[in-house]
Amino acid sequence: MLISAPPSTAATISSAPQVLLHARETRKILIRLHYLPLIPLDFLGLHGHIHRNYVWRFKIPRALQTLAASDSWQDPWNPLVLGALYQFEAVHNLPVVPGSMGIRGLPLNIEKALLHARKKDPDPWTWILVTKFPRPEEIHLFMGGHGWIFQSKANTGVMHATPDGTWPVYARDTHTAMIGRFPIPVPKAQVRLYEAAKSAGYALQSVHYARYHHHWVQYQHYDDPDIRWVNYFDRGRAVHFYPRASYGFPQSAGCVELPKSAARKIYGLIHYGTPVTVSHAAIGPWDPAGSAYLHAPLNIKHLHLTYREVPGKSTARSVDLQLVETAVPPQP
Repeated sequence: MLISAPPSTAATISSAPQVLLHARETRKILIRLHYLPLIPLDFLGLHGHIHRNYVWRFKIPRALQTLAASDSWQDPWNPLVLGALYQFEAVHNLPVVPGSMGIRGLPLNIEKALLHARKKDPDPWTWILVTKFPRPEEIHLFMGGHGWIFQSKANTGVMHATPDGTWPVYARDTHTAMIGRFPIPVPKAQVRLYEAAKSAGYALQSVHYARYHHHWVQYQHYDDPDIRWVNYFDRGRAVHFYPRASYGFPQSAGCVELPKSAARKIYGLIHYGTPVTVSHAAIGPWDPAGSAYLHAPLNIKHLHLTYREVPGKSTARSVDLQLVETAVPPQP
C-alpha cells in the first residue's frame, strides 16, 4: 500500500546559526557509540597521505558487502550512516530528522546531544533485504552478530512501484490508516478506442487514464483503516502487514506487504534507522540460522504518529509542525 500523505521527517525545523559538528565528527560519534557498527582503520596511501577505511564489527553477508561498497562512507546521505543517526535520535528522544544535507547541517539540539552523548546503542544492528527475484518475492532480516534470523514471503509494488535502493526507517506506527490511489493497468487499445469515440462526439462517461511507469493505467481509490506494524522507509513506502490471499509477487501500490505474523515479528525486531534494501536480485543464501531473538518476547512499543504545531513558530503563511509519537493501547 502507498499512503497518499505520509508522515514526513521533513517538518519545518530552523537551521542552527552555527555548526558545532562536521560530518566526519558526527560519523566518529556514531561509530564510538556503536550506532554505526564499524571500526575505523587508518592506512598509509600514496605520497604519504593517511587514508581512513572501515571494517564491520561482525561478519556480514555478501549482499551487505556489495551494498556497503556501493556508497562512500563520506557521503552525507549514505543510508547506513543516516540510519545510525535516526536510531541515535530515537534513543535520545529527539525528532527523527536528517540535516539539511543528510548528516550535515543538523539542528542545534541534535548536534549538542551528539557532543554530550554517552549512551551506546541499546539495540542490535538490523538490516532488511527485500528480494524481487527469483520468485517468490521475500523479505530477509539480518541482525549483527546473529546472521540471517528471519525471512518471509512479501509483496512489492505493481508495475515497478517499489524501486530498487536503500533507505533507513524514519517513522513507525503500530496501527494506522492508508488512503491513496491504486494504478490499474489498462490496454493501450482501450485508451485509443475511448479517445477516438470521444473525438467523434459520442456521449461517454468521463474516464481518466494516465501514464504510470510506461503503462497506461486507471486509478482506483482505496481507504484502508486497519494497517498494522508499519515501518516507513521511502517517502510513503513502508514495510507493513496487509491481508492478501497469497504472498510472493507484486501486488501493492508501492509498499512491501507482509503476512500479519511476519509483519508483527519484524516490527518487534527492528528499530528506527534500520536500513531497508529493495533489490531486483541479490546474492544468497537466505536460510535463517535462527536466533534466541526469535523466541524472546518482542519489545513492541505501541505508538501512533501525529503532528503538533510548534508554538511561536507558525505564521499566517506557514505552519511549523513537529512529528510526535503518542502511546496507544495494544491492538488485539
